[in-house]
Amino acid sequence: MKDAGTALRSAVPADLDTLVRLEDACFEGDRISRRSFRHLLTHGHMSCLIAEVEGQAAGYALVLYRGTTSLARLYSIAVDPAMRGHGLARLLLKAAEDAARSEGCAVMRLEVRQDNAGAIALYRAEGYREFAVYQHYYEDLADALRMQKALVERPALLNVGVPFYAQTLEFTCGAACLMMAMQALDRDRPVFDRTLEIRLWREATTIYMTSGHGGCGPHGLALAARRRGYAATIHVSDGGPLFLNSVRSEKKKEVLRLVHQEMVAECIEADVPITVRALDVDELCRRYADGEMVLVLTSQWRIHGEKVPHWVIISGVDGDRIYAHDPDVDDADGATSGDCMSVPILRREFARVARYGRDRLQAAVFIRKIGQEPSSGA
Repeated sequence: MKDAGTALRSAVPADLDTLVRLEDACFEGDRISRRSFRHLLTHGHMSCLIAEVEGQAAGYALVLYRGTTSLARLYSIAVDPAMRGHGLARLLLKAAEDAARSEGCAVMRLEVRQDNAGAIALYRAEGYREFAVYQHYYEDLADALRMQKALVERPALLNVGVPFYAQTLEFTCGAACLMMAMQALDRDRPVFDRTLEIRLWREATTIYMTSGHGGCGPHGLALAARRRGYAATIHVSDGGPLFLNSVRSEKKKEVLRLVHQEMVAECIEADVPITVRALDVDELCRRYADGEMVLVLTSQWRIHGEKVPHWVIISGVDGDRIYAHDPDVDDADGATSGDCMSVPILRREFARVARYGRDRLQAAVFIRKIGQEPSSGA
């Protein structure tokens, strides 16, 4: 427990040796490297707190933040073995939560070894609840228990109703979101299948959206859903060919125009309504609350610092935030699927995220079962 001899402070680059010493003393494997600590201390979007007892570093907690989202991840917490049993872990955990709240975060998530009974007991006592298991997460192939805690009042029930699927290719985010939508609407559907992911991408691709493999457009996603027996509605802020500014070649632009014209004609024939107007975040929330699955085109710039379009699917809403499944699990960046499930984003921030490019393109696809009445916002 905190007393006159215990203090908390934020880590600075000069604490690099201290953090490495604590890491080596506390863990036999899965250690954060000196290089990683240095990067986090100098460039990371994080909070690193050090607990000192009588002026000596006795433990630390490291919290990572994800772009402009309201999600925090307790990446590591460590207490010097010689100082355990004095409540430092609990003190660091509470300080980490306070730091996350000060960053505007609504949810804290973490991974913990399933055989670490002491840590699990602490997290449960502090309000964390299990929501998934990450198999073979650690170097010795031990499984990790995923836990989470709401840091604000009235959070949406996380990860309820919409199953999660991580895209397996860098350009199949739209297909992955469509798979999640169909699975949420029809639990009797077969389990997720990579062959279906690729097939959906082939049907929905815009061909020349970016310099590499084309991504999925709203018209193609809606048509793919319609072919599989679902009703779909498209909302776009621009009625013309999308993503023209993503390519320089006039020949490729002409292909985009031809593909767009064909898809619009198919949408008309398949009775897929197309509404051309700006998106309204409140309408997105209403339609999700009415039972529709809502796929939204976003810009990765505000979340990952990458200027690429990206599809997400709404998985929950509350008074202040929209929760979205992001199918892009970047293992190279240390992310897990737990970091990408029901990512909380303030509504006002979501309105900025749901725009792409210089034209501030907005696009959404609403999917529901045949016979299910559309929301009044349609």
